[in-house]
Amino acid sequence: NKMEIIMIDDGSTDKKTLQIIERIRRRNPDIIYHRFSKGSGSASRPRNKGIEMVRTKYLTFLDPDNEASGDGYKYLLDELLANENLDLVLGNVIKEDNSKKSVLNYHYYVVTNNEGENIVHNPKDFLIQANLRAHSIQALIVKSNILQDNNLKMIEGAAGQDTMFFQELILHTNKFKAIPYVIHIYYAAVDGSVTTTIKKSFFDKYLVLEKERVPFLRKHDLYDIYVNQRFPYYFVNWYYKRLSSVPENEYK
Repeated sequence: NKMEIIMIDDGSTDKKTLQIIERIRRRNPDIIYHRFSKGSGSASRPRNKGIEMVRTKYLTFLDPDNEASGDGYKYLLDELLANENLDLVLGNVIKEDNSKKSVLNYHYYVVTNNEGENIVHNPKDFLIQANLRAHSIQALIVKSNILQDNNLKMIEGAAGQDTMFFQELILHTNKFKAIPYVIHIYYAAVDGSVTTTIKKSFFDKYLVLEKERVPFLRKHDLYDIYVNQRFPYYFVNWYYKRLSSVPENEYK
């Protein structure tokens, strides 16, 4: 009863989904609901709409195929309420797919790239030290005004756009903290998701992201670091590895 929940329906045509939404809204009449008449095929549009609609001091995101873990969000909020100078607090994620379960331990990356401390006073230096490693935007709580005052938006029509958005968030904070609690469970390899359905459109959507990433990185003097240190591994292990999944006549 102390949360503002905004549910954004990105034009779903699935009857079961619409029934679930209706049931949730009947039981929780305070939920704010917005429905787009036609789907966008990207998580960016509903997230951007949600950012516009937020009225609370803090915000977070949660996709419908992920699951909040216990009191993770409460722990994040407690840290922010205890220290007004913090702009953002983040935690860890459990990633689960058909074969294994693992912890995405961003708290560890913060501590090991921040001289053993879990509070980061220079976010840009940290990002450089951490090799621009991104984390789930669903495993954090951030002051709403950081997004709204800086007009931070996710790229629409792109895939993987939340990695760049995470970096944008970090670069617009003065100070952030990492805590060693699991915030949400990420169910990977969900049938029909962008990252499991490998067609030419998969690469098209990531190309949109990479083109937008170039001016962003140059603006923050991070382009050379990305191209030389982050992108080669990403290219081989994320893009090239999936090339064989598309018809050969589309390789070029």
